[in-house]
Amino acid sequence: MRPQIWKVISSLGELNEHHDQATENPMKTNTSLFRSIAAAVAVAFGAAPQTSFGQTTSATTPSGFVTMSVSGTGGKKPTAYTFTSLGLVNPIAFQSTTTTSVGGTTIIADTSATWANNAYNSATAGAPPTHFVEILSGPAAGSMHDIVTTDGSAKSLTVSPALAAGVTAGVSYAIRPHWTLASVFGTGASVVLQGGDSTTADQVQLWRGTGFVSYFYNTGRGFLGWVQNGNATVDASATVLYPEDGIVIARNQSAGVNVVLNGVVKTGQTLMTVQTGYSLLGNVYASGMTLGNSNIFTNDPATGVASGDSTTADQLMFWNGTGFVSYFYNTGRGFRGWVQNGNASVDASTTAIPTGTAIFIQRNGAPFTWVAPQFPATFN
Repeated sequence: MRPQIWKVISSLGELNEHHDQATENPMKTNTSLFRSIAAAVAVAFGAAPQTSFGQTTSATTPSGFVTMSVSGTGGKKPTAYTFTSLGLVNPIAFQSTTTTSVGGTTIIADTSATWANNAYNSATAGAPPTHFVEILSGPAAGSMHDIVTTDGSAKSLTVSPALAAGVTAGVSYAIRPHWTLASVFGTGASVVLQGGDSTTADQVQLWRGTGFVSYFYNTGRGFLGWVQNGNATVDASATVLYPEDGIVIARNQSAGVNVVLNGVVKTGQTLMTVQTGYSLLGNVYASGMTLGNSNIFTNDPATGVASGDSTTADQLMFWNGTGFVSYFYNTGRGFRGWVQNGNASVDASTTAIPTGTAIFIQRNGAPFTWVAPQFPATFN
């Protein structure tokens, strides 16, 4: 038997209580959380985070807004957690086709480009990326790359990570601005999350491979605005929120709040890396998917989650407001297919991954690329 799910909640609480210990290595602030997740018992599945999408323009360039409902404590617990994602992207800043780009390199060349030097990157050394490239056609369609430099004379972009295999001359691409803490959650009077200091403010927590990095809107000592926990003197407003990021919001206030994000519907398939260990990934689309049609199981453990039984299969874990619900692709006893941990006799393939949802993926093997199909398929 696995330990009770309250250990997960306890670990989240520990993360919230020890923010100031993140100064030297903020990536290690939540190791106890993930030990607890690995041992968590499945619980009854509840409502997904309340995120709604409203379309405001034509289907050819669909845009609209997402409302992220951030849970409050209701006065019944010290901290409430919301696991969410963005569900929209920024409008395209530039779109064209490559001329000499080759998969495996970091250069996108386009002789028709009209951009200036540093047009799509910060000119300040060490600053976060401001824009990204998405490959739109070919076998690498849906891969996304930060823009490191923009060269107006050479008509080229240097990107990171390197271009995936299959990127060749004639492949179409688009450049979009990144979402940031400031552009998503606001600044000054537009901030709806609670500001304060490291002990009183709401926290925006981003999973970065081995642990959370936490941010809050500082109105105490130090820089007035978005800062990283443990470094309240440095402006963190340009911190990037990637389209595939799962985001955890830790709120100490009794009442919930809504964060409204205006943007554009992402179209086309999306390539997302599932790392060995734990990944926290969000639904990038403005429409929901299900376990069954998400393409995260491909019947090939090199390209999707591994099947097995409750002890050997990769696990997908949803937060339901009070605990985690775990699912896996069962090839052991019981129903063959998606099942809920603890109920391996019932088909769970129609379990929803709504827009605005973030899920943990526990991967036992080597990393793989999740090729998520477009949702809904009618947006083009």
